[in-house]
Amino acid sequence: MKKALVILFSLVIVMLPMLLHYVSAVPLPPELIARYSANSPTIDGFLGSIEWNDTTRYAVNMTRYSTTETMETWLYVKHNGTHINLGLLVWSIGTHAYDEFILAFDEGDDGNHGIGTRDYALTPLQEDLKAWSSDQVLHDGYYNVSWYAKTTEIDFGANATYETDHGTSPSEIEFWEGLGWVDDHWECEFSIPFVGNDSGTDDFSDLSCTVLDTIGMKIQYFYTGTNFYYPDGDTMAVSTYANLSFPPPTIESCNTHGEKRDNFNLYEEVFVNGTEFSPFKTFDFYIVNDTETWINGTTIPTRVAGTHISLISDANGTVLPTEVWSDPATVGKYDIIVDVNGNGLYDVGTDALDNNDWEVTAGFVIPEFVSLSLLLLVQITTLLSLIAYKRKHSI
Repeated sequence: MKKALVILFSLVIVMLPMLLHYVSAVPLPPELIARYSANSPTIDGFLGSIEWNDTTRYAVNMTRYSTTETMETWLYVKHNGTHINLGLLVWSIGTHAYDEFILAFDEGDDGNHGIGTRDYALTPLQEDLKAWSSDQVLHDGYYNVSWYAKTTEIDFGANATYETDHGTSPSEIEFWEGLGWVDDHWECEFSIPFVGNDSGTDDFSDLSCTVLDTIGMKIQYFYTGTNFYYPDGDTMAVSTYANLSFPPPTIESCNTHGEKRDNFNLYEEVFVNGTEFSPFKTFDFYIVNDTETWINGTTIPTRVAGTHISLISDANGTVLPTEVWSDPATVGKYDIIVDVNGNGLYDVGTDALDNNDWEVTAGFVIPEFVSLSLLLLVQITTLLSLIAYKRKHSI
């Protein structure tokens, strides 16, 4: 038995470098995050800074198929609750007889038109494709053993422009990004509806995802005889698709230093901080009595009296530690919500929510036993002071 274990251990030691090499040879898909923004771009093929400066710029490289040649690309992606908005700036010199930008998606398999989070498999009639070409024709496609594109039932918007103006206006996205110089390049914009926001009927070319899903996405830039992809590979290499998700911003109760805190004493100031909001924005803010289950579309309850009604984000979309409840005098369990789109409803995947941190469902608490202890301490301190005062004046 011992001899067999020794042999097995020796084999593991010998094969470990090979296994580690294999694991490292399969990198994780790139992660792209689309945050909510009510600032929706005009789909005209021009990436103006006013339209896109509330998003993160992903500086990526598109790779020419079967080569190591790369093309610098700036990628922007956000959503407005109903549509995915995507912008591309491709540093490509020159136009061609035919240029085309393509987005291919990996969805889940519902046996009908595709739905939900990606499943890392290209399944016939389940995957979606959107394309813009330089002849100004949009193609709304789907996968069926290979990729097909059609010019009917178009349910998205797209446009692209090849810029040669060498403009240095602050309204230009390249100026805003601090490049310091300009050059000829493609600018491309897409606006693609989430499921339920397509004005037409369901079909194979619908992108059937919501803000709760994580879908796979491959970007392709094509001109005659040449293909560039991000991530590398091609539209058939589904395992290399990037993960595109739509997480809401975060909000959390904390102390004055920004350290997470979910338990506050009576009359102790409550602070909050948050991340991943649109920059330089004011948002509707609520502290409410603990709600056991937050359901999408629920009307946000009335604020607790004496709490703040708004929060402001900084240039990075961060809410720095902010006092939101001064001298709270009410024992209880509470949730925190930031109504990002300002509609008075709780929207899953858009609004920031702090709950389920304490006693199963609450975001933070002002517990009764702590408050009673504090009250008792105050009473004892007062009593001792009175006794000391009487003794002092009776001598």
